[in-house]
Amino acid sequence: MELLLTILSGLALWLFLGVLVLMLDRIRRSLSGINATIAKVAMGVRAIEAETAILKTELPTTATALTQITEGAEAVAGVLASADQRLAALVPQEA
Repeated sequence: MELLLTILSGLALWLFLGVLVLMLDRIRRSLSGINATIAKVAMGVRAIEAETAILKTELPTTATALTQITEGAEAVAGVLASADQRLAALVPQEA
């Protein structure tokens, strides 16, 4: 009887170890897929970083140009508002 229990215990241990190895292999394959995806994301981030590196040096120039465009647009808006008022004064009023 003791021999039978020892053999069954040994088989249970081998079965447990076999299932453990299979499950660990499945986990390893899943992690390998995740690693590949993260590598692609990291490559994309590096590409974006390389493409946007110039922004640090060009940002002051761009900000100055946009400020000048805004000031010019405000001046144009003032002229157009004045022209609109003059044209509105020329249009006959309907009764």
